[in-house]
Amino acid sequence: MSPAGHAGLGLVASILAGCAGETWTVTEQASGVTSSLRGLSVVDDDTVWIGAPDGQVLLTLDGGATWQVSTAPEAEGADLRSAQGFDGRTALFATAGQPARILVTRDGGETFATVWDDASGGAFIDSIAFWDRERGLAFSDPVGGAFLILRTLDGGNSWHRLDDLPQPLEGEAGFAASNSSIALTGDGCAFIGTGGAAIARILRSCDYGEHWDAMETPLAAGSGGAGIFSVATGQSGLLVASGGDYLAPTGQAGNFATSTDRGETWQVSPSPPLGYRSGITEFGSQWITVGTNGVDIGADTDGAFVWRDSGWGMVAPNAVAVSPSGNAGWIIGANGSVWKLTPR
Repeated sequence: MSPAGHAGLGLVASILAGCAGETWTVTEQASGVTSSLRGLSVVDDDTVWIGAPDGQVLLTLDGGATWQVSTAPEAEGADLRSAQGFDGRTALFATAGQPARILVTRDGGETFATVWDDASGGAFIDSIAFWDRERGLAFSDPVGGAFLILRTLDGGNSWHRLDDLPQPLEGEAGFAASNSSIALTGDGCAFIGTGGAAIARILRSCDYGEHWDAMETPLAAGSGGAGIFSVATGQSGLLVASGGDYLAPTGQAGNFATSTDRGETWQVSPSPPLGYRSGITEFGSQWITVGTNGVDIGADTDGAFVWRDSGWGMVAPNAVAVSPSGNAGWIIGANGSVWKLTPR
């Protein structure tokens, strides 16, 4: 592992965010890489893991003041678009595409081990997520005409394929755009977004993955680049889905919807985000969503979400995540870009 330099201050701004009057300081950090970043996992205010192309792994232990870069030989040439950090030494990463593997480091990125290796030759892992330190899921595009959802009950040391899943629609798959196509709740629910088919759906389980069903959504559909790219849950129990069509980066049709009944019914926004959006998260009383043409701030106003341009001027952001405390957030994107958000 080698240091990747100190965070730069190329972009610092305080931005009014929505109706609640919250502001954030936005600081651009020096990641030490120039590749497009998508695999983001924020452990706490100081600890962040990022999976990158060519098997690279980024880690900060000081809130992004410095970033360390290491390489997993087991993922050489592969893009680590899924990440799950547990602390400053232990994290899991999954490759997008072939070879499809899940890797673990237990020494802060010094060494890596393969904990799951695709025997079919057809898996494409889109996202991984954990309810707690032991129980987690990994979601892949269909293999052999069936969805592939893996579950671990021992912290990622072993993974087992789940049975009795909904049947995929023609062309249906996931998107490995931001490591956020899976959203979990503390009481055992899992929501996984899909696309590429005539209908964009949510695969749903509310018993830690034992049983599943599929719910239709109003998000963009009908082409291989359209669907749900990111799913998240809010403190109030709100379920949100963002996406659209990545081939139409400024398109607003079908790029955001919310559900208050765990996906049974959905509501669209009268003022949707300003383009295709690959990542979304709640930050304080506001929501932040990112996509290739920018970052939007949203708020639930009188029962209807309203979105507006953040004005942060970020170039091609891909993913966003917030620390459990809510005191820090990160956005990552093209050209090794990393931005830290701190509320003021």
